[in-house]
Amino acid sequence: MNFYECSFILEPNLGDEEVAGATEKIRDIILNSGGEVLKSENWGRKKLAYEIKKQKKGLYIILVFKSPASTIQEIEKLYKIFDPILKFMVIKLGKKEIQAALPKEGATNPDISEREKRNV
Repeated sequence: MNFYECSFILEPNLGDEEVAGATEKIRDIILNSGGEVLKSENWGRKKLAYEIKKQKKGLYIILVFKSPASTIQEIEKLYKIFDPILKFMVIKLGKKEIQAALPKEGATNPDISEREKRNV
């Protein structure tokens, strides 16, 4: 399995329940494909560098997860048809990026085996 970082920007006028629901949809795709979400962060509402779909602000969400490569296609299909998402980006992480992206406890995280660390 590969490690990925997924960031997406939601419409700023969504309520907390709608944001949780949108994030949960993406988490479900990852979990149903045999993946695992390692870290999830809500960065809050921030001003966009430029206007996207007539929005000047956006709600930033970051997920770090491991999953099979086929999961990325499913996630991107959802992003393209899911209206609350303004922009998205999925990045495959290398060894150094994995260590930097995971929480400090993640360095000794038993979910990441030594074999996976060496193979990344």
